Amino acid sequence: MHIPDGFLDLSIAAIFYLMTMSVVGFSLLKMSKQKFNGALIGIVAAAIFAVQMLNWPIPGGTSAHFVGGALAGILLGPYAGCLAMTLVLVIQGLVFADGGLTALGANIWNMAVVNVFVGYYIYRALERTNKSVAAFAAGWLGITMAAIFTGMEVGLSSSFKYSLTTAVTVMGTWHGILGIIEGIITTSVVTYIASMRPDLLEGRAETAPGKMAYAAITVMIVLSPLFAYTAELVGYSEPLENVAEMLGAEEHPIYEGLLPDYTVPGLDPYIGTIISAVTGVAIVMGIGYGMRRYA
Repeated sequence: MHIPDGFLDLSIAAIFYLMTMSVVGFSLLKMSKQKFNGALIGIVAAAIFAVQMLNWPIPGGTSAHFVGGALAGILLGPYAGCLAMTLVLVIQGLVFADGGLTALGANIWNMAVVNVFVGYYIYRALERTNKSVAAFAAGWLGITMAAIFTGMEVGLSSSFKYSLTTAVTVMGTWHGILGIIEGIITTSVVTYIASMRPDLLEGRAETAPGKMAYAAITVMIVLSPLFAYTAELVGYSEPLENVAEMLGAEEHPIYEGLLPDYTVPGLDPYIGTIISAVTGVAIVMGIGYGMRRYA
C-alpha cells in the first residue's frame, strides 16, 4: 500500500501532505499534554516495522504483509498510535525508499491516520460486545478504508488511465479480502495481550513489555529472509503494484534510499534483508525511546 513516486499528481500529493501534517501535529500536541510511555511507543513501532518485513505469498502472483495501523491504535490510543505509525513510515521512506517521498504525506494519511483512527474507533465501539470481534473488525475495516483512500488518491491523479471509481473498486476489493488476514492477526495479538498484559491496551502501562516483546521482534528479524524468499517466488509484487499495472501507472522514483528495497548493495540479498531489518528496528526503537524525555 506504499504509494511510490509517480503515482500521484503533485497537487494531490501536496493536499495530503497538508492534511497529514495537521493530524500528526495535533497528535503531537495531544501527547505533549499527557503522560505517555515513550518506550512503549518505540517497541510497538519497532514490532510493526519488523512484522511488515514478513511478506507472504498469495496465490495468483502477489504478496502481502501485515500493516498494523489498527493494532497501533488499540495498543497506544489513536494519537500515540498515529505517531508510532508515522515513525515507521518515515523511516521506511527515507532509509529504504519504501514509498515515494512525494507520496509520503498520502502514505502517512492512509496508514497512520485513516487506518489508526478508523481501527481504534471501530474497536472502541464494539469492544463491550466482544473484544475479539471488535479487534477483527478494527483490523479489517481499518486496512480496507486505508486502501479505499489510496484508490481515491491514485484514481484522482492523471497518472492513471482509469476512473476514480475503478481505482477505488479495485483497491477496496483487493484489501477487503486481504483485510481478513489483517483482522485475524490483530485479533490474535489483542487477545493475547488482553490476557497477559491488559494494562498495555491504549498505552496505560507504566512499564513497557519485557523479554517476550524483544524475543518476538528478534524472531521476526530472523524470519524476514525466509519470507522474502517465499514472496519472491511469486514476483514480490504487492496489491498496489498489481493495481498500477492493471490501470496503467508507472513509478518515477526520485530517491533510491540508503538501503533500497531492504537490501545492502553488494551483499547477498537475504543477508541484506536481515541487516535492513536490524537497522530499521534499531532506528525506530531508538527514536521511540528518545521520546521519553517528552513524557
